[in-house]
Amino acid sequence: MDKNTGAFLAIWHCLINEEKAEWERWHTYEHIQERVAIPGFLGGRRYMNNNYKKQSCFTIYEGKNLAIFQSAPYLERLNNPTPWTKTNAKSFINFTRGACKCVSISGQKNGYGGSIITIRVLKDKDFKHDLKYFDQLTSKIYKLNGIISSALGICHTETTSTETKERKLKKSTKETSLEGVLLIEGYDELILRENKTKIEDIINSSSTNLKSQKTQFYRLSYIQKK
Repeated sequence: MDKNTGAFLAIWHCLINEEKAEWERWHTYEHIQERVAIPGFLGGRRYMNNNYKKQSCFTIYEGKNLAIFQSAPYLERLNNPTPWTKTNAKSFINFTRGACKCVSISGQKNGYGGSIITIRVLKDKDFKHDLKYFDQLTSKIYKLNGIISSALGICHTETTSTETKERKLKKSTKETSLEGVLLIEGYDELILRENKTKIEDIINSSSTNLKSQKTQFYRLSYIQKK
């Protein structure tokens, strides 16, 4: 993850099969390019796993801070979708999105792996923001074999709740939100899978008062840096 990342936008969804090829062209040649050009965005990455019938695609946009995802330049793009965006909006199904403050990163700075685990987490009743415990969690995960970086994001639902023209185009996707997510990158998917139970145990036994909810594995499809 970029060493300057203060927040990120995490997005999961699936695609209508017959429109997948066109969607990937649009996402690669226009959409990520457009997003990364917005001031404050640091980069965008798309990951895929076609074995997941409900959410085959995971995308992350890294930003300098959380305010970037409510900034005037970002909202201007959301309220002025391109013709190609309008065409591809109907391809999205099972949409989950969250703007997260990146509260802890451990590992290689500016290092990216070809495989990633996304672990959505839930806050229990005793949850509170404690940077010491967040750092202990990501550091312990990073020390496992084959991990390049471990980043924890706590979601701010109000940041992505603004109604925009682009959001209206996806009304049929039944968008859901999240409370938080751990993004764990590695160079070998098999090694990441071998670490799955250990990582979930580390989360659930940590002092963060977070509990693992949903674990998914994805492979890098495209990356665009500023």
